[in-house]
Amino acid sequence: MDSPRFSRDQLAFLIGVPLAWAVLLLFHPTGEGEAIAYADVQDQVTRWLVVHLGMLVFIPLMAGAVYLLVRGIESTAARVCRIALVLFVVFYGAWEALVGIGTGILVDDINGLAASDKAAAAPLVEEFNDNVLIRAFGVLGSVGSVAFIIAAIAAGVALRREAAAPLAVPILLALSGFLITAHPPPYGPTGLVLFMAAVLLFVRSQAAARAPARLAQPGPA
Repeated sequence: MDSPRFSRDQLAFLIGVPLAWAVLLLFHPTGEGEAIAYADVQDQVTRWLVVHLGMLVFIPLMAGAVYLLVRGIESTAARVCRIALVLFVVFYGAWEALVGIGTGILVDDINGLAASDKAAAAPLVEEFNDNVLIRAFGVLGSVGSVAFIIAAIAAGVALRREAAAPLAVPILLALSGFLITAHPPPYGPTGLVLFMAAVLLFVRSQAAARAPARLAQPGPA
């Protein structure tokens, strides 16, 4: 089959989406440990909510970018990629909405309490994130993460086998999948940069492959 080719608008989408998401994630507040605590967010509620609301926008946009990468490819790997992208959008998006936005709203409510009540209410943030229901949703979040990793790997395999992509392309896409799903910096932004590198390398390889064909075409008599 012919290698997928991208218009300027499509290439702008493939690069613009991960670039914009990487910039957004640079503003993601980070804590001292793995668990989210009130102290990690209390002075950065606006940033926290903006980042996690933005995540709900970029999750489907990123899925669209990966989908565009394998557009026109009908191999098993490409089909696996498309199915995994649906699971990523549904489950990873639900996890972000519940935990990311829910935590921000809870911290904002605690910030509105009197100073004497804040100390007593602060542990509620950790209790919220350690709740049995939240941990159950965490399993769904993990399903979404694994789904995106599978989608990235499958996209790389499809491009390698069906579009003669350089070996570095599937490697970069696989690495990006792992890093993007661990989204706080430096992991998420690094993964998104690797995704952009994979796209540019693939596009460059396509251009190089088409050059000899153009040269071989006979000129006008």
